[in-house]
Amino acid sequence: MSNKHLFKKILVPVDGSHSCLHAKMFASSIAKKFNAKVTVVHVVSHEFMHPELKAQYQLPHAILHKIDEAYLEAGKKILRNAEQMFKEADIEVEARLVKYEDPAEFVLELVKDEEFDLVVIGNRAESQSELHSLGSVTEQVARHAECPVLIVKQKPKLEKLLAAVDGSVHAEKALGYAVALAKHYSANLALLHVEEDKLVRIGGPQVVDCLGTVGECILKDASTKVEGVSFDQILEYGSPAEIIIKVAKKANVDIIVVGSRGLSSVRRYLLGSVSDDISMHARSSVLIVK
Repeated sequence: MSNKHLFKKILVPVDGSHSCLHAKMFASSIAKKFNAKVTVVHVVSHEFMHPELKAQYQLPHAILHKIDEAYLEAGKKILRNAEQMFKEADIEVEARLVKYEDPAEFVLELVKDEEFDLVVIGNRAESQSELHSLGSVTEQVARHAECPVLIVKQKPKLEKLLAAVDGSVHAEKALGYAVALAKHYSANLALLHVEEDKLVRIGGPQVVDCLGTVGECILKDASTKVEGVSFDQILEYGSPAEIIIKVAKKANVDIIVVGSRGLSSVRRYLLGSVSDDISMHARSSVLIVK
C-alpha cells in the first residue's frame, strides 16, 4: 500500500473532553493529509444503565428514563459538534451514536468488523484530571485494537517524530508509519535504539562495546528504510521506556512511534511492555503500530 493510502478509514471515539478535542483536531489533520474518511462514534453509557445497579438503587422508572434522556441528548450534542468540525474541514465523515454498550468493547469490535486503518483517541476521559494519565477506555483500545492507535496527549502539531527501533518486525512496521507521517508533514525523524541496562551492569565494558556494535547495526539497518526524510540516529543505554520518554521530552517530540511488540529473546527487550509504559507516562502523543 502506498503512503498516500496508508490511512483510508479513521475511527475517532468522542466524549466531549478537552483531550478528545485535541484528538479530533489531529484526526482532521491526518485525514486531510491522507484523504481519509472519518467515523466519529459516541457511546452513551452510565452506571444506572447496568441492571445490577438499577436493582440495587431501585430508582423509579421515570427517573431512570430522565437520566437516560439526559445522557442521550448530551451524546447527540457531542456527536453533532464532532461531525460539524470534520464537515467544515471538507472531510468525509460518518457519525454514530451507540447506546448501552461498553465503550472499549464496542470500539474494539468496530475496528475489527469494519477494518479501520487508524484509531485516534484522547488520552483520558473528561472526569480524569491527571495531565498525562490514560483513561481506562484508551488503555484497553491501545492494547487490544487490531489497527494502529494514536493516543493524543497534546495540541496537534507534527514537526518532530521519534521512532523506537529494536530490529523486530513490529518495530520495522512502526518505522514505515513514522516515515510516511514525516513525509506528509515535512517533519524531522529521530531513530532511537536503547540497549537494556541490565546487561551493561552485568557484563561491563566489553559487553557495552559488543552491545554498542549491535545497536549501531540495528540503527544502520533502520536507516536504510528511511527515504526522503531528514533523520537522526540515537543510541542509548538504560531502561528502554524511561530512555524513550526522556529523549522524547528533551527533544520536544510531537509523536513517539512504537511497535506493539518487539523481539523477545534474552538480549532484546520486549517492546510490548515498553509501549504500555510509554503510553502511560510520555508527554508526547504516542502512535502504537500493530
